Amino acid sequence: MFICICKGIKESDVRELGQAGVTCPIKLADALELNDKRQCCGRCIKKISKFVALAEEETSCRHIPMVS
Repeated sequence: MFICICKGIKESDVRELGQAGVTCPIKLADALELNDKRQCCGRCIKKISKFVALAEEETSCRHIPMVS
């Protein structure tokens, strides 16, 4: 699902960054190029906390041991 139309960012893009350990709001914004005022409407940067929550879900899922 797209979560930023102007930049073409999908939920899966944010989750992949989370899997790579990128959960800091500033690093997420940089990686997703949300600070580009010429090619971004600015709505996403206002909702960066939602992006952080998605990314953090992925880091917490990595550490759950598999039960056999």
